[in-house]
Parts: sequence; C-alpha cells; structure tokens
Amino acid sequence: MNWKSLRVLAHSVQLPFVIGLGGLLVAAFAEDNPEPARPPAESQEAHAELEKIRDGINRILEENSRLKEENAQLRKENQQLRRLLAEKAGLGRLTNSAPAPVSGLQSSVANPGPDSPLTYWLSTSSGQRHNSRCRYFKTGEGRLCGAEDGKACKLCGG
Repeated sequence: MNWKSLRVLAHSVQLPFVIGLGGLLVAAFAEDNPEPARPPAESQEAHAELEKIRDGINRILEENSRLKEENAQLRKENQQLRRLLAEKAGLGRLTNSAPAPVSGLQSSVANPGPDSPLTYWLSTSSGQRHNSRCRYFKTGEGRLCGAEDGKACKLCGG
C-alpha cells in the first residue's frame, strides 16, 4: 500500500470516529431524570415488630429502675438490722434461749475484743457452749455468748 492510499483511508475513518466519540460524550453527559427515589414503604409487620421491641425496652428500663429502688431499700434495712444487732450485743443482756437464726445464717458480732463478755460460742442445735480454742467454736449455727450460757462442751470445758 502506498502513502496516498493510507492518507485517504485515515480521512475516511476519521469522520465516523469523531461522530461516534461525540455521541458517546453526549450520552454520558445527558441529563437523566428518573423518578425520584422514594423511601421504602414500611410494612405493617415491620412496624409492629418495631413497636414490640420498643415496648420490651421500656419494660426492661422500668424493671431496672424498680430493682434499683428495691436494692436501695434493702441496703437501708440491712444497715438498720446491723445497728440493732450491735446495740443488742452491746447491752450484754443475753439469755439462755438463743434467737432463731435468720434464714440459716450464723448471727455473730464481728471479732469481739478481749474485754468483750461474748467470748464463747453457743451452738443453737445442741445448746453447748464452746471457748475460742475449741474445734467447734463458730463452726455451726449459733451465736456468741457469755461464760454462763448453755451447757459447757465436754471437749473444751466451755
């Protein structure tokens, strides 16, 4: 092929190429006006489910606040009971009859001092008195007591 024929071929291809490129540019930059996007329609089921979740959250929040109030009230009652127990132990007016244990818990004054008259342990089940060196001292249900309460233990002499 010679030089003149290539030049003619290039001019004949150039015009359709420019037209095709222009068409593509017009199509790319053309204003496209589709329908405006609508929010998805909420179905009744989704709305009902959302309401159930919100109601559940509200119930949980109410229960939480109620439990907080109850917890605060129980703390106050616990403080009052501790105060009463300390006052009762401080009076030194103990009798031979042991008070009923509260829900199976041991009732005792925390670490009585050496001057305290309550240096013995009275087992409520057996009514025996144990001194601080006895292996049964503060091992079962009972309370602190004085030297004259209950029966003396045969092991330690109470």
